[in-house]
Amino acid sequence: MAVCTLAIPPETEQVRVARLVATAAARRLGMPEERIDDVRLAVGEAVGRAVVRHQRAGRPEPVRVRLVTQGRGFAVEVADSAAGIGPDESRFALDLIAGLAPTVRLDEASGSGSLVHMLWADATGGDEGADDA
Repeated sequence: MAVCTLAIPPETEQVRVARLVATAAARRLGMPEERIDDVRLAVGEAVGRAVVRHQRAGRPEPVRVRLVTQGRGFAVEVADSAAGIGPDESRFALDLIAGLAPTVRLDEASGSGSLVHMLWADATGGDEGADDA
């Protein structure tokens, strides 16, 4: 198992850093190019959503991105600490992420922000199962 953790400043210009690292990790795992495009877009949307939430909440802490490869699986978690900002207005981003990653879970803990978990269970080929979004 390989794990990479990023701390991304809550600035829109920094979203591409997470996209580039996720793309490199997916490519290194041997993921087909069309799935790498899905990873790039899904990670960009998840990190962009977290950055906007931090900006709305006035939170200077970095957005946390965790990439995990294990066997043929690839998981990405994007965590924000923007609690208490009211209703989440990022439904479009979440719907797009759900269309790109085979398994998506949103965890929202009261008082501590949210976590978007994306999983490509068989990242290198074959069927990956149904969406959990």
